[in-house]
Amino acid sequence: SLEAMTKINEPKAHEILSKAIVEVCLGEIEQIKDKYNMEQNLRTYLRRIRRKTALLIASSCQLGAIAAGAGENIHKTLYWFGYYVGMSYQIIDDILDFTSSEKELGKPVGSDLLQGNVTLPVLYARKSPELKARLMLVNSETTQEQIKPVIEELKKTDAIEQSFRVSEMYLNKAFELLETLPKNRARTALGQIAKYIGKRKF
Repeated sequence: SLEAMTKINEPKAHEILSKAIVEVCLGEIEQIKDKYNMEQNLRTYLRRIRRKTALLIASSCQLGAIAAGAGENIHKTLYWFGYYVGMSYQIIDDILDFTSSEKELGKPVGSDLLQGNVTLPVLYARKSPELKARLMLVNSETTQEQIKPVIEELKKTDAIEQSFRVSEMYLNKAFELLETLPKNRARTALGQIAKYIGKRKF
């Protein structure tokens, strides 16, 4: 993708790509900095997934439009479409870390929590004082066996459902923006991608 971008003679496109790469790196650094920090807030989480995931998808949508010669109003709309889809995608991914199987994930269930990545379901699960106390004990020495009962307790709360509602909110915003774009094959394809993200099994 980066090699293909070098052939696009559009300074704005390269400016967008450069900023996106910087933000993605900042998101990864923030995630490392906040490992096992169970006191972080929702705002911190949303800013992190914005940088880690949403901005990359947003910029990809925008750059595709710029490369195709679309007008500014189109490529800015596609940026926000990609942003909302990206936010929804990452939240669903964080939900799947608790609700899917190891076979489906390709990694152990609860890997994010085990690695100290505090995701949206964990933030909502903290509302239970007992569960918060157990979450606070998770650290780099915690084993897969030790994390299993914590995951089971988390799944008994409404944390998964609350997280899904936030994901759905972002996805609905993406569909609203899509409706403002011209009807064509590209819009249909983008709609299908967004629907797939929203219906991922969990």
